[in-house]
Amino acid sequence: MRTARPGARFLWPMLIACAIAMLPAAGCMVNPVTLQQQFNIVSEEREISIGRNAHPQIVEYFGYYHNQPLQSYVGRVGRKLVTVSKRNDIDYTFTVLDSDMVNAFALPGGYIYITRGLLAMLNNEAEMAGVLAHEIGHVVGRDSAALMSQNMLAQAAVLAGAVGAAAGGGGGADVAAASMQLFNALMLGFSREREYLADEQSVDYMFAAGYDPVRVKDFMMSLSQIGQGPSGPQQYMMTHPFIFDRVARIQARAKVVRTMQDTMGQLNATPVAAASGYVGADAYLNYIDGIAYGPKDDMRRLQLYTVRRGDTFAQIARRNLGSAQYAKELAILNGMPENAPLVPNATIKVIH
Repeated sequence: MRTARPGARFLWPMLIACAIAMLPAAGCMVNPVTLQQQFNIVSEEREISIGRNAHPQIVEYFGYYHNQPLQSYVGRVGRKLVTVSKRNDIDYTFTVLDSDMVNAFALPGGYIYITRGLLAMLNNEAEMAGVLAHEIGHVVGRDSAALMSQNMLAQAAVLAGAVGAAAGGGGGADVAAASMQLFNALMLGFSREREYLADEQSVDYMFAAGYDPVRVKDFMMSLSQIGQGPSGPQQYMMTHPFIFDRVARIQARAKVVRTMQDTMGQLNATPVAAASGYVGADAYLNYIDGIAYGPKDDMRRLQLYTVRRGDTFAQIARRNLGSAQYAKELAILNGMPENAPLVPNATIKVIH
């Protein structure tokens, strides 16, 4: 449990007063996704400013993963999804963080992060696109701004820091503290309703960008098998809960969008696109070949492996890691059951 810093009890009343003073200037805003009025005291300009100020703090805290081809690849896929999103008039920044934590999250104003730990769990570009599209959905819905508004007491430091930065008060330390306060709030996750809405948008954006949206369920099902992952607690499941409900809703939404797409194609007498959409397994695996895996004090590497005749996950685990007990971990990394038969000449991920 965190303890308050000395003097914090005297600082909070001032921050709360500052946040309350902002209320008359904001009021209700229209949610870009639902088009309904919602309480939001954070203007778009301030939202972007908060994200911009927080970004260096997040990168410093987790570390920047120094693999430029992979960083560029994630950025290209992300921008492809942004193009078809409902909020593509702001600049987005996509960053791979040097953390074994299995997670992805978005800061206000279009700053989206995915960890190397999560990238190691994914098996194709469509799965990665689904994760990025979900986070883009949170940015489109201005969910972090709404979170700050709804939890104004807890987020008073963020709002006060943003006001101080905008006023040119030179409060660098305050901005840093506000950034981490915001991050801590985001790590608590969004509401069930907002997670579902971000999933709906991810399906829509994936379809529009040409991906198979149902592929993301494979990643979610892999996560559902474990409460404790290869290198620590599954943060993604903590901040992105309701896995089984989300899988069912994603599949249902995909069917609806596909039906609508088919119907429009028939009405316009145009050919209907392939039912599956782009997956991109080979391209994705090539980019993550050699990616760092596990905590920094015991780091290994992922490596692509061509299955031999008669191979099992247990045999590969014994050969590469010295024990068959790692078989389940290897299976989950590849989105497969532990006892799944391996196809000779197929490419899978192993740990070295």
